[in-house]
Amino acid sequence: MKVIKFGGSSLASSGQVRKVVDIVKTDDARRFVVVSAPGKRDSADIKVTDLLIQLYERKLAHKSLTPLIEEIFSRFREIGEAFGIGEEHLAAIHLDLEAVNQLPIENNPHLYDHILSRGEDNNAKLVAGILQAEGVNARYINPKDLGILVTDEPGNARVLYKAYRKIKKWADSEAVLVIPGFFGYTEEGNICTFSRGGSDISGSIVAAGVKADLYENFTD
Repeated sequence: MKVIKFGGSSLASSGQVRKVVDIVKTDDARRFVVVSAPGKRDSADIKVTDLLIQLYERKLAHKSLTPLIEEIFSRFREIGEAFGIGEEHLAAIHLDLEAVNQLPIENNPHLYDHILSRGEDNNAKLVAGILQAEGVNARYINPKDLGILVTDEPGNARVLYKAYRKIKKWADSEAVLVIPGFFGYTEEGNICTFSRGGSDISGSIVAAGVKADLYENFTD
């Protein structure tokens, strides 16, 4: 049984995601797929994570988030539409991005982490939908449901040892589980991210938790 992780450049466009689908489908042992947020499509492009940082800054400045939300959503839509995924998948992503408008700013130390995690979380939903459209028995699973419990250290979370026991319960999942990288949940239910590039950490945690035979970390 294998855990595989894909970086942002491997998920930046529909052409790149096609390679990801083929990698998953060519080996039945690849049961857990950890994904980053979409990266740059070319040298002049902007990573989705960097767009989310801009979204956070606009929210702090009490500026309209709509134009940037639509720009971010267009990245997911472009990829999803190329695979003809169901409209419900795209609608769920758009709704999640719009929900940033409702997040409180005051007394919210987890705001930055929550907003940044939207890249990985929504990409996992997207990739799960694409795999389903391609005939794979796949499903998205939230890190909280998987059991990735972390310390309450925004931007620098560390996994709690008890998380591994929770993750182990998913080892025999019949479906291919698509998991967003980069973040986990505190015991109080708040999102905390690992350090930048933390999707690699997520993949390692999942691999250790399910006691995988191999952890494959793909790059473009």
